Amino acid sequence: MKYFSVDEIRKLEEEAIRKGMTVEKMMDNAGKLSAEFITKNITFTKVVFIAGTGNNGGDVISTAFHLFNIKQNDSKIFILGKEDELNDGSRAFLNLINDIRTISISFIDDTSKLDSLSTGVKDADLLVVGIFGTGFHGSLPEIPGKVVDMVNESNAKKISLDIPSGINCDTGEFEKTVKSDFTFSMLCMKKAFQNQKVIEMCGHIEVFDILK
Repeated sequence: MKYFSVDEIRKLEEEAIRKGMTVEKMMDNAGKLSAEFITKNITFTKVVFIAGTGNNGGDVISTAFHLFNIKQNDSKIFILGKEDELNDGSRAFLNLINDIRTISISFIDDTSKLDSLSTGVKDADLLVVGIFGTGFHGSLPEIPGKVVDMVNESNAKKISLDIPSGINCDTGEFEKTVKSDFTFSMLCMKKAFQNQKVIEMCGHIEVFDILK
């Protein structure tokens, strides 16, 4: 089995874009495949989606959109950051979700707003998390670090998109990360997955080909 580095993953994506793929289509595929797997394999009633403002967060928002279209489930979305920090792909899916009045969307850009997220996490039986993806390195900032603690204290099933947030994709190093039941790895197995401690944080790994 081949394990891909961040640089190798970036080159695969860049080559796909040269052939006509778009970042938005990759997010759409990631969300659709994630939602289909969840629907077929996981029983849940209330789901909380926790997203960052980058591409990893865009996959989370796309998953929320597709899962609602399949199941019309009880959903809440929390985005760590300010609305104007969202990239274009994430914003496109958020605009689609804004038309679904039953899904609440909250931006958490200050520790004073963490109480609402804490309540949502406690009420949920499924958490879908994508705060930081393959580009992450170093230590989690204050708010994401507190959120990871909340997630890990929950009894809900936990899904990480692409890689559990807080893990260095190349080295497998982490100080704190989501202890996941499932990790949906987009495109390929990551180099970090060769680390046994990382595997323990990933749970069951599914690889989704988002370039088709």
